[in-house]
Amino acid sequence: MTQTPVQRIQSTGDSIDYTSSSNVAAGDMVSAIGTYLPADLALTANVQGQLSARGIYDIPKDNGVFTISDAVYWNASATDVSSNTGAANNASGTVIGRCVANAAATATHVRTRLQVLQGLNTVAGSMTADDITGSDSSLAVTGKAGSSGAGGALVIVGGAGDGNADGGAVSVTGGAGAGTEDGGAVSLVAGAAGATGNGGAVAVTGGGATAGIGGAVVGAGGAGAGNGAGGAVSWTGGAGAGTEDGGAASLVAGAAGATGNGGAVAVTGGAATAGIGGATSITGGAGGGNGAGGAFTATGGAGAGTEDGGAASLIGGAAGTTGDGGAVAITGGAGPAAGNTGGAVTILSGAGDGTNGTAGAVILDSSGTGATKGAITIGTNAASLTLGKMPRIPTAAVDAAGGNIATAGALSEGFNLVSDSDNAKGVQLPSCVDGAQCIVVNLNTDKTLLIYPPTGKQVNNAGANNAITVAANTVGIYVSEGTNAWYGLHAATDVA
Repeated sequence: MTQTPVQRIQSTGDSIDYTSSSNVAAGDMVSAIGTYLPADLALTANVQGQLSARGIYDIPKDNGVFTISDAVYWNASATDVSSNTGAANNASGTVIGRCVANAAATATHVRTRLQVLQGLNTVAGSMTADDITGSDSSLAVTGKAGSSGAGGALVIVGGAGDGNADGGAVSVTGGAGAGTEDGGAVSLVAGAAGATGNGGAVAVTGGGATAGIGGAVVGAGGAGAGNGAGGAVSWTGGAGAGTEDGGAASLVAGAAGATGNGGAVAVTGGAATAGIGGATSITGGAGGGNGAGGAFTATGGAGAGTEDGGAASLIGGAAGTTGDGGAVAITGGAGPAAGNTGGAVTILSGAGDGTNGTAGAVILDSSGTGATKGAITIGTNAASLTLGKMPRIPTAAVDAAGGNIATAGALSEGFNLVSDSDNAKGVQLPSCVDGAQCIVVNLNTDKTLLIYPPTGKQVNNAGANNAITVAANTVGIYVSEGTNAWYGLHAATDVA
């Protein structure tokens, strides 16, 4: 079907030169300069003509209802009231102008004032969603620069929910990349300070609820496609000027309602399809001059009433099909070459109630899954290692068994209490790992115990696979040297 021609009512005379690759009938809407413009006169293929850029036109429409000031969209594939292809509607397509006269559902046309050639919309003062239209291909929202005072703050707030309804979400999303191109970046960067002012703070806060769940705060990098990397996540406070501090960048989970749980804090690097997952970096700002580097704090929301405080998790990204899982690094800021001290790293559990509560535990452990468990290393480069409390080691009860290395009872690192020794039965030390320790107590008061090395190894230079004999009522302390041998010292005990 052909399009119903638009009817020219009046014009300011504004038009653009345009050369079409095919013939265009008078009254047709033509895609040009990122929008649709009407052709007042017919255009011949490959011959320069003109398209109108301003004026008031009756545009063929679908069965939608228009009221004065409604945005008018053109959809080249829609069907108008007269069943022809190409129609204006009030919801989707490309914005071409504003309605200047009410149009009922049965009306064949909507009277429209063309509003085109818009590419950048700069908004001063307060702004609502109605100020942004589809014709704004780029939208810049900027706090007003201060001439002698502070720069203007920029606040983006979701609408408050009515009654029991949820508060409105706030979403800032970079545009999707096409083909092999990158997705658009999203930056939340506070304003730089004046000559001596503080840099602006960056605060991303979920909406508070009256009775429901507080709004989530999510910083997520875009997913990478193909071999592309996932997008990085960056929260950056404004730079401080002169001797002033840099602005804070805060990710703080919402505090709970009367009985709810505190909100969680999640900062997640973008997932990649085949490439490397996006990095997540939380870094305190660099100190200037004699200033200290900025602190790094990850804090879960406070729980209310009898409910739990919110979790704060730092989790490396999961690996792809054959890649390694992402690392998690918590590093204090480096001290400058002038001799200042590097930043401290403190991992502290949550405080318990002062009357009868218990402070939270701090756990450093390898995951329980995996064929080989990960190692935990503390103090490789430390000048010394100070423990405020004596460490507790695991304790196990072991039965002596068998009469050779293949059938002996299995010992484990830590403290082992061995029973059932009978001058022939034995136990076997665990695998040789440099520095591993194993304490063995023979509980029998009148029978010796055989101590075997791991298969192919030795204990106290007794030779590969050979056992040593431990007297009754004896404790042995064994330390693994390298990966080939255990060495032990023995003493009598007071075991009855």
